[in-house]
Formats: sequence, C-alpha cells, structure tokens
Amino acid sequence: MKSIFVTVLFLIVAQAGILRATGPRIEHKLGGDSTIFSMTVAPKEHPKVGGSFQVTIHVTPGQDWHVYSSKMSTEGGLVPLTLVVPPELADFYEVEKIEEIGDVKTAFDSNFMTVTMAHFTPYDVIATIKVKKKPTIDTPFSLLLHFQTCNETMCMPPRTFQVPMTFLGQPAIKLRVAGVIRNTQYELACQYKPQ
Repeated sequence: MKSIFVTVLFLIVAQAGILRATGPRIEHKLGGDSTIFSMTVAPKEHPKVGGSFQVTIHVTPGQDWHVYSSKMSTEGGLVPLTLVVPPELADFYEVEKIEEIGDVKTAFDSNFMTVTMAHFTPYDVIATIKVKKKPTIDTPFSLLLHFQTCNETMCMPPRTFQVPMTFLGQPAIKLRVAGVIRNTQYELACQYKPQ
C-alpha cells in the first residue's frame, strides 16, 4: 500500500514538473469577456543587441468587463496583467518595464476585501523590451500576456494569450535585430576601401 501511495505521489509531482517546464497554457479562443489584445512595433524602432525597444499592446476589454491593471497588487487573490517573453525567445529578449496609458479606476472591492485598479475602457500597455542577444532562429516576436477580467457579478479565471493573437488573424511581428560589431579599429581600417 505504501509503495502505491509513493508511486501515485511521484506521478503527480512528475506531471506538475512537466506542466511547469512547458510553460503556461496558452488560450486559442476568446472567453465570455472577449478581451482583445493587439501588438505593434513603431517603424522608428530598430532593435540592437544590448539595447532595448518598445512595443505597444492595445487592450480592448469586452463590454461590461474590466481588466486589472499591471500596477495592482496581487493581494486579495485577483490577477493583474503581466507580460513575459515566451520560453523559446527568453534567451534573446526580456521585459524591462511596463507602462499603461489609459483611464484606470481605483476602488475598494468588498468582495475581495482589497483595493483594485482596473481599466473599463480600451487602453495601451507600453512594454520596453531588452535585446540580450541576436536571435539565431527566424521566430516571430511575441509576448505572453496573463490577465484576469471581472464584471459586476463574476470573474473569469486568469488566462494567458500569445500577443499578437494570430488566431484572430493578426499578423506576426518580424524583427530585424542588429548585431554588435566586435571588430578592432585595425580590422575596420583594413576593410575600408576608398573609391
């Protein structure tokens, strides 16, 4: 009996490890709140290794729903919006900073006994992304956006979407990342050939 218990416990722990290793479950269809996310990179942005660039994510909450702000505390059990780089891109990029532009409402929610910060209307999330090294693969750039929404009577479970939301027909983001020139001044002088 003890060996069966140990075996079952081992299988549960192994399954949890597999789920953690593969990352969060990515949603591929909209929920009842129909929150839409779209991401753009300004044409003036030229990502370089060692530097950073900005992406804008436009968030459109569903009618009568609100999205919790990234500035909100996790106390009370509600989930604020977070952004992470997908595991397959984590060697190349990292999220440095997140800003929000839009009308955020702060209020005390007696259901959760906590102060909430939420967006009830469309708003923008500006993410500053650091380029750690030049990607060696031709993978489109994306971010994983984890969030929770509520309305006046219920909350949706927290979900994670990949942005851009290609399942809605949004185009993939292709970045041209410039490498770092590591040549010495002598090597650069030898490469220069006057016309």
